[in-house]
Amino acid sequence: MRDSYLIYIASSVFAVAVLTLLAMLVDDPTLKSSHYWNVTLQQFMYVMAFVFAFFTFVYMTYVGGFFIQQQRLEFKTYFKLGMSKFAIALISFLETIVVQLIAWVIGMLLAVILQKFIGMLLVYLMRIDLTFRFYLSMDVIWIMLKTGFYSSIILSLLNGFRAYLILRERKKKQHFYNNWFIRSLLGIFGVVLFLSGVALTMPLLSMSSEIGRNDDSMILTFIIGLLYVFGSYFVFRGFLPLVLEMLDRIKFFSYRGTNLFSFKYLHQRLVKNTSIIWFITELSALAVAMLVFCYAGYQIVYQDYQISYSFSLVSTKDQAGAVEQQLKDHGTKVKERYHTPIKRTIAEIWDYSSKEYTPRLVSVMSYDNYLKLPQRITKKNPSIKSGDFLEIKGELSALTPNYNNIEHPISVKNAPKITARKVGSMFPYGSRMYSGLMLVVPNSYYRQINSDASETFYGWDVKGADKMSATAIKRLKQKEHQYYLTVHVKSSLNKSYITKSDKLDGKYLGTNQYIQSSFVRQEVTKNIVRQATGFFLFLITTFSIALLIALGSLLTLKVLLRDDYEWRQLKTLKRIGASENEIKVIIKKETALLFGMPMIFALIQSFLVIGILKLVFSTTNQFASFVLIGLSYVLLYGLTGVLTYILSWRGVKDKL
Repeated sequence: MRDSYLIYIASSVFAVAVLTLLAMLVDDPTLKSSHYWNVTLQQFMYVMAFVFAFFTFVYMTYVGGFFIQQQRLEFKTYFKLGMSKFAIALISFLETIVVQLIAWVIGMLLAVILQKFIGMLLVYLMRIDLTFRFYLSMDVIWIMLKTGFYSSIILSLLNGFRAYLILRERKKKQHFYNNWFIRSLLGIFGVVLFLSGVALTMPLLSMSSEIGRNDDSMILTFIIGLLYVFGSYFVFRGFLPLVLEMLDRIKFFSYRGTNLFSFKYLHQRLVKNTSIIWFITELSALAVAMLVFCYAGYQIVYQDYQISYSFSLVSTKDQAGAVEQQLKDHGTKVKERYHTPIKRTIAEIWDYSSKEYTPRLVSVMSYDNYLKLPQRITKKNPSIKSGDFLEIKGELSALTPNYNNIEHPISVKNAPKITARKVGSMFPYGSRMYSGLMLVVPNSYYRQINSDASETFYGWDVKGADKMSATAIKRLKQKEHQYYLTVHVKSSLNKSYITKSDKLDGKYLGTNQYIQSSFVRQEVTKNIVRQATGFFLFLITTFSIALLIALGSLLTLKVLLRDDYEWRQLKTLKRIGASENEIKVIIKKETALLFGMPMIFALIQSFLVIGILKLVFSTTNQFASFVLIGLSYVLLYGLTGVLTYILSWRGVKDKL
């Protein structure tokens, strides 16, 4: 019990420390000096602290029940010796409140010690140019002390009530599920459900995100999730006991010496812990899937940022001179300057929602001018040759169904129809400078296009920051030459035309009206993206790792906590001649099975997230991140399993 209490206190200390750190970071003055922390990120930290507090309470409540169940024979002995139910419940109450208060005090002290280090880590991930200073908020400390006191009282009352219920005389109910035959049928049914989920996951990975199929695919994903959850439950609760019972009856193991008793001990230990194995499996799968999902989300956000801002500064021809002058005035080091002419015309694009062709504004760039752009831009689109067409779409590709569909040709005004083409998402001067679709076409095709509204884009790559002051940006905004383009749809594509105006008729853009920005600066958005991605990476990683550690500690406690009957089994093995090494092997197998089964089933189920990402976000390169996160999960649980085995064997050795 000593090691068990130490594990329980250590895991509780970790949870309290993380909760206290989150609470301290919310009102930290260093973080408050960042503009975006006060605007948005602080609210997310509040929410995360509340969510983590809820899960911490659930964890402590759940684990507290282990120890009460472990002491049930001890409580019944006290009761038979004449101790009242109230006195026994009071013992449980006092025992729990002492353990909880110790965990809260140590956890809060640990949080105070680690506060500066964790704050520096968060500032580093958010890439904020700040010196994080140690700050101890007495208001936060007082709130956490009150929270710890009230939660300790509630948990102690719950455990006292549990101890009281144990002493009540109750007739054991015979549930139909306890019938060996029914449990076996449900176990076989669980295997069918789980394997069906695996079989359906494979085609999900090859599905494309298309309108008409997207809704059906999401329903299929939900069904697969249910198959995994219920299938794994019936496998652990029904099929695993069935397999163990069959091995017992067909004498698969040689019943000579101590093998009979060893197998029976493992059999009973595994069957007893099937519920906790299933619980840990599902939450572990959720934690791994959440990590993969958030990492993919980070990649998508960063990809969208790169698509929106391909240069440090971008402008149209009318404002290029003013931007160049500001760069000279501020001494900005410009690495490269680019400029590219484009033509604008009208094309009929297939609309997947309305199932018809719709006239839209199209920007066109020649192949030769496209090749003059930096390779970091062109390499993010499919490679093309001089005779190829490249379609660059304005929507975020990750969220757009049918993004890569090219079965519908594009009809361009007064030009040949485009049938074969490649599809990309990286706009040469950033998507913020474009409205609608863009085409990169062969030089000969480009010359055939009669442009209704030509333009030249300018881009600057600077070394470090652009050094522009707020006053300079304000001057550029005052000189902004943005304008509006309107597509006038007529009876045929060739009769349609584009008009350009400096003002917008009405308050909002119409169906075929587009705005052309004259100046886009990357610096501000770069800071926002860096801070937001670093912040969420910190939060999600902290939450997932804490969840995995909590689940690992649950398994550790389950291995370490043995009732009197299980101790008698081990002592019987010792009496009939089992050597120390043979008992050690039993403990090793028990730990390996209790940690190995949740690990395998969790990884199989969490692989579903790859299909969801491909379906919802059209991402096809997340397998490597899944493998990396999965290996980290195996390493973390493996180390926890090794530590559990060492503690378990030490406890068994001392007691035997």
